[in-house]
Amino acid sequence: MKKIMDSPDSKSEFKLGRKLKTGARAVVTLTSFLGPALSVMGIVILYPIVEGARLSLFSYKLTRPSDVGFSWFDNYNYMISDAVFWEAMQNTFVFTGCVVGISCLVGLIMALLLQRPLIIFKFLRGIVLIPWVIPGIVIGYLFLYMFDFEIGIINNMLVQSGLIRKALPWLADRELAMVAIIIAHVWNQTPFFLLMFTAGLMSIPEEALEAAYLEGSSSWQEFRYVVFAYLKKIMVIATLLMVIRNFNNFPVIYAMTGGGPSFSTTTAVIYIYRVAFERFDIGYASAIGTIWVLILLTLSIIYTRFLKDEF
Repeated sequence: MKKIMDSPDSKSEFKLGRKLKTGARAVVTLTSFLGPALSVMGIVILYPIVEGARLSLFSYKLTRPSDVGFSWFDNYNYMISDAVFWEAMQNTFVFTGCVVGISCLVGLIMALLLQRPLIIFKFLRGIVLIPWVIPGIVIGYLFLYMFDFEIGIINNMLVQSGLIRKALPWLADRELAMVAIIIAHVWNQTPFFLLMFTAGLMSIPEEALEAAYLEGSSSWQEFRYVVFAYLKKIMVIATLLMVIRNFNNFPVIYAMTGGGPSFSTTTAVIYIYRVAFERFDIGYASAIGTIWVLILLTLSIIYTRFLKDEF
């Protein structure tokens, strides 16, 4: 009996059994910890997505609650010929690209300028972070009055400085309205990038910077090959998070322009709101929301895979 237990096959089977038991215990432990959280996420996130996709296949208007019927892909067919939908999608991409790109660049520059071991710079970093914690609806109304045609401080400053001759109708002009909401969001979101890049700069080893200095690297070479190399991962994560946030951005745009004038600042989320709660067309709003989620998911996958080698 002892010889059988001491045989190589018996020992390997015994080790395999122990590994299986250990793995089973690990699975049970992980399930017990992650199960409740995943269940809540499934209810809060997955259910609305599935229900929205289901409603997109129905002709469902709140003004005719008794006339709900399965319409197959009629909502999607109507979407193809809906000029406002395509304008909203274009506005979404332009708005998101400008806000994320400008905020990232300005946040990086500010992080580099404020990366000093002096108390005054730490104080300035704290002051600059204030816009990030202000609620979106407050920011919307703040910039609504700042860009006002008659009493807005923006027009007053530009006229006093001689940059313009007369006040501009920022929120009543198609092109200027988009510029105004981009400025408001850049002001709000730049502190996020500042915070992320500041944390990244603090994680750079002193040895790497000293090695670059001893090798005679210029300031640009030090930034390109040392600093930027350590910040790339943070930049990828931060920009992806901000792309998702700006695709979902609602309160600032709605408070400043309501999506106008003439749909010039109507993004996808604004258009979904207007279709659902102004036209009361839940079926069509669900169809737009489903396409919007698929586009955002596709962008996220492409974005992460395209930059996968950079990690």
